[in-house]
Amino acid sequence: MTAFAADLRRLRLDAGSPTLERLQRETGISRTVLSDAFAGKQVPSERTVTSLASACDSDPVPWLNRRSALVKALRNESVLAATASTPTMPRSSGVSRRGVTWIAAGSFVAGILASIVVVLLVVPAMIPAQATASAGAQIVVTTGEDPAQTACVDDARVATGDTRADNSLLEIVWSDKCQAGWGRITRYDGLYQGNTVSIAIYPQTSPDGPDRQEATEHDVQGAYTTLLVRPSADTLLCADGSFTVDGKRIDLGDPLCI
Repeated sequence: MTAFAADLRRLRLDAGSPTLERLQRETGISRTVLSDAFAGKQVPSERTVTSLASACDSDPVPWLNRRSALVKALRNESVLAATASTPTMPRSSGVSRRGVTWIAAGSFVAGILASIVVVLLVVPAMIPAQATASAGAQIVVTTGEDPAQTACVDDARVATGDTRADNSLLEIVWSDKCQAGWGRITRYDGLYQGNTVSIAIYPQTSPDGPDRQEATEHDVQGAYTTLLVRPSADTLLCADGSFTVDGKRIDLGDPLCI
C-alpha cells in the first residue's frame, strides 16, 4: 500500500502538483478521501483511483489493475497472518484451539478441564517475557517487529495525526488487538530526492530508553517505525519526526502522544 500511495503522489507531482482543492473540484471527491489516498491510509476506491488518474492526465486502466492486485495481495497477507497467529492467539473463552477440538470430539469433562489448566499454566511460561502482549492484547507481538509483517495491520487505524512543517504529516498508527503502535511520517513538499525523513516512537516515561523505535529513510516521501508494545495501560506512546531539505534538518515540533 505504501508503494502504491507513493506512486500516486509521484503522479500528482508529474501533473504539476495540483492542490487538493483543485482535485476536489475536478473529481468530486472530498479532500479527506484524496488526502488518505496520497498518504496510504487505506486502499482508495476504484472511483477514487479512476478520478485521480484522469485528473492527472494518466490512463486509469493500469492504475485500476494495480489496485486490484494490491487488494488481492493484502487479502492474502491477512489470511496468512491470521493463520500464522492462530496457534498462539487466545480465544475470548480462554480455551485453546486444541481444547475446542477436544470438546468437539466429545472428550470427558475432566479431560477438558485438564487441558485448559495445561494451556493456562504451560503456554505463558513458553512465551519469552519480551514477547508477552500487554494487558488487553489479543495478539502477541514483540517491540521491534515490522508491523507490516504482523496481524496488527488487520485492525490498524490512525490514532492521532497532525499536519506539521511544509504540509508534512506526523501520525501514530495503533492496533487494539496487539496493544501496540508505530509512528509514521509523510512529506508532501516533493523535495525527497537527496533528502531524508526520520520518525521515532517511544514511551513518554522513557523517551531515550531501550524501547524507543526509530527509522530514517533516504530519497522517500514517507517512513514508519517498527512496533512499540505499550508497556502498561497507563503509559503514553509518543512520536516525533523530522526531515531534511538540502541537508538542513526540519524538526516537526512537539511530539504526538496517545
